[in-house]
Amino acid sequence: MVTNAYSYNANFSDFTTAIQSRYDEGYDLVDVEYGDGTWFGVFQDKPGGNAYSSRDNFSDFTTAIQDRWNQGYDLVDVEYGDGTWFGVFQDTPDGSAYSSRDNFSDFTTVIQSRYNEGYDLVDVEYGNGTWFGVFQDKPGGNAYSSRDNFSDFTTAIQDRWNQGYDLVDVEYGNGTWFGVFQDTPGTSAYSSRDNLSDFTAAIQDRWNQGYDLVNVGYGNGTWFGVFEL
Repeated sequence: MVTNAYSYNANFSDFTTAIQSRYDEGYDLVDVEYGDGTWFGVFQDKPGGNAYSSRDNFSDFTTAIQDRWNQGYDLVDVEYGDGTWFGVFQDTPDGSAYSSRDNFSDFTTVIQSRYNEGYDLVDVEYGNGTWFGVFQDKPGGNAYSSRDNFSDFTTAIQDRWNQGYDLVDVEYGNGTWFGVFQDTPGTSAYSSRDNLSDFTAAIQDRWNQGYDLVNVGYGNGTWFGVFEL
């Protein structure tokens, strides 16, 4: 049974109003994407409390993350769009951390450092020249793949599936498609379309197949949805 919803708005204020409306319906915000002038939110019927914070300045945003940590929330998703950093937080038992770097090579190095500390990568964002990774202390193995070409990226997804990993997050930044994978019991799928109307139709098709939408990415004119059974 699908326990999933989405909302999207071109205006940020309208988008935050839509988030509150979904809260009132019993949905938690789990993922946010900004693409082609549109804020897009993914919602799920999940246990636990939910919150978000947004700031126009990166330094202020990292302070807001700390504030949410102090309130008992874990960081689960980050998005940058139209000059705004946006963080999604969940009241869950997993401990969270983040790392950011301006250089992609340095970013992949810091991912390995977090692995060595026992954290899994769960979300990646690129915004305003910065690669940002969200990490959690989760059970199971973790992997990532990045490619400069979309066709090569979809091949990399299939390769990870063949290795037993599920796709959980997709990001496009600075000419690179980046996928995050988790060794979890779920079964993942994806759909991509070149316009938002076709993309929302593809979401409905996946819902009809019994999949939940868990993550949305946008890059180089393509909307990309990650789904799980």
